Amino acid sequence: MTSAAIWHELECGGYAADLPVWEGLASGGHGGVLELGCGSGRVALHLARRGHEVWAVDAEPTLVGALGSAAAAERLEVQPVCADVRALSLGRDFGLIVAPMQLLQMLGGTGERRAALERSAAHLAPGGRLAASVVERPGGALEGPAVALPDVRERDGWIYSSQPVAVADREDVLEIRRLRQAVSPAGELSESEHVDRLAGLDAAALEAEAAQMGLRAVCRLDVPPADGYLGSVVVVMEAG
Repeated sequence: MTSAAIWHELECGGYAADLPVWEGLASGGHGGVLELGCGSGRVALHLARRGHEVWAVDAEPTLVGALGSAAAAERLEVQPVCADVRALSLGRDFGLIVAPMQLLQMLGGTGERRAALERSAAHLAPGGRLAASVVERPGGALEGPAVALPDVRERDGWIYSSQPVAVADREDVLEIRRLRQAVSPAGELSESEHVDRLAGLDAAALEAEAAQMGLRAVCRLDVPPADGYLGSVVVVMEAG
């Protein structure tokens, strides 16, 4: 497993607060599920284990490879695809498209987000739904030290640790800072800082942007804060 896959699995793989939301949405749909920004497969594998046909897209080849290996090992019906969600062309429609972990805020500015929305709308069957998670509270309300225990994993004799240490608002961009540490089998310590940046966005703004792509707002589903992760809202939109 590559370094990128190890850190992604460490920092995201154990998060489960949003899984009931995606599972509930998938249980009411037909025509397969497409996950955007799948990473190493936290959501895709969860849904596939419950009998859903899942396609999963990410732009990072090593993460897509890790998902493919995990799905093959469990003989799950998952189709991993390495692609940019802003230029997606899969040649089929889906009953449900999900974008967990604030993916739309991590793409960059409004233009990148709208490109992803347009390509998502193009892959929805009539009546199909797009559900996207956003952190919509103002960054200033979240600013300060992050209070959370580190995520820790052992792999091949190495000990990996990642701890959220601060959240800050930077010109309409929410920054989440983590301290990453790795201890080798020989006991040598290396550390670095990792920063995730989320573009400012709220549910109403996302619904307005999606409406320009022909998507109708249906509902909003809350995901509470848990284990050092920020709370979020899942915005559900429907194709005509």
